Amino acid sequence: MSVKRVIEELERLCVLHEHLLALSEQKTEALKTNEIKALSEIVTKEQKYVQAIEQTEQSRIEATEACLGRSGVTISTCISEAGGSEKKTLEQLFAKLSQLLIRLKDVNDLNKQLTFQSLQFISLTFDMLLPKEGGTNYEKEPRPNQLGGSKRLSLFDSKA
Repeated sequence: MSVKRVIEELERLCVLHEHLLALSEQKTEALKTNEIKALSEIVTKEQKYVQAIEQTEQSRIEATEACLGRSGVTISTCISEAGGSEKKTLEQLFAKLSQLLIRLKDVNDLNKQLTFQSLQFISLTFDMLLPKEGGTNYEKEPRPNQLGGSKRLSLFDSKA
């Protein structure tokens, strides 16, 4: 059982998530100050980190499966079957990664709310500048029987 590779992959995941968290916090500031160019650069960097995290996670899964010799193994299973200092290291890395993920989720939720509020403000401003047509009281309301395109027969023929 080689836990060393699992530990290395977890350490890499922690580092990548720390960088992603820093970028998410920068994104929060960019959203608050309405810096669109900086926001665009941050999103591009985030995408690269997400891709690296996905690759590292796949390597971690492979390492965990190789560690115990079976598929579908979780980090918790690996921790329970490890011994000594390796077990303690795995527990610490697992706890650190869990805390990073919780913090990252909170920051991303805040960014989502800020983005939604910005879009609401833009929509409100746009609606104020370009009001919808037909909001006046001076228009003639169409009669329900005239909506279908059929003419109503009248008793008086105006052409005669």
